[in-house]
Amino acid sequence: MGAKRIRRDLREAMDLGRPVLARRRLWKADHLEGFVVGVDRSWALLHLVRDVDLIGWSAVRLDTIRDVEHQDHGFLGRALALTGARPGMLDVDLSDLPPLLRSAARRFPILTLYTEARDPSVCAIGRPQRIGARSVTFLDISSEAEWADDTRGIRLDDVTRVDLGGRYEDVLHRLAGYPPIPG
Repeated sequence: MGAKRIRRDLREAMDLGRPVLARRRLWKADHLEGFVVGVDRSWALLHLVRDVDLIGWSAVRLDTIRDVEHQDHGFLGRALALTGARPGMLDVDLSDLPPLLRSAARRFPILTLYTEARDPSVCAIGRPQRIGARSVTFLDISSEAEWADDTRGIRLDDVTRVDLGGRYEDVLHRLAGYPPIPG
């Protein structure tokens, strides 16, 4: 499926308010299930669904999507209505990765960056410190909710997905607070 078709299918699902399953091109990368809440030239934003709950958002690079399957809204729609959950729009800039990271970091204290083409089993969880044209300087937070002592660079070309607003990131932030200010 070509990029134009992927973009068209995502926009159609967004306009109809239908959930999708976005299958990925990348070896062992997660397929993403959710409601499309934004589409631009290179990135799409999905409000993710797991079981019958909305669990945060994922911005995904369009060239990593193999195909998009529109799903039946029946049971999921009724289940979400029962709990009062509704897919939410999110004001993030999907025009390119640097503005996406900047706008997401203004709204959420912790982001998860995936470099799935390099290694689908690894992600970076933390806070961008500096966002350049080719890389992001990133401060990691551990699974024990402790901020790293030093930052590391991540090439923007390697980033295939950005998760934000998830429960795990929220709990890490609540436990660790904002990162320390360099002295």
